[in-house]
Amino acid sequence: MRKPVPMKIRATLLILALTLPAALAARADSDDQNRAREAYERHEILPLSGILASVRKSYPGNVVNIEYEELAHRHIYEFEIVNPKGQVVEVDVDAATGKVIGAEAGED
Repeated sequence: MRKPVPMKIRATLLILALTLPAALAARADSDDQNRAREAYERHEILPLSGILASVRKSYPGNVVNIEYEELAHRHIYEFEIVNPKGQVVEVDVDAATGKVIGAEAGED
């Protein structure tokens, strides 16, 4: 017969399950920032502020998330924007040139 799991252990496991994803996401954000800063210091990418200003002109709305990725020797910023219609739009920008390389509207 299996022994019941004590309430303190259950509570601890629940807290870990709820907080671990947020901690991992914060770590990923920190890694993105560090890698982007290093690429900028090596003059491999443009400043985020200029790219963001350009994206906001072409894609109005609230920027809710920005991610930095390096794919196949290409530096890419991924912007998540909630447009005035409430749609989430994902915009991919080449961080070296500032040119939009893809945009996709999601569902409400």
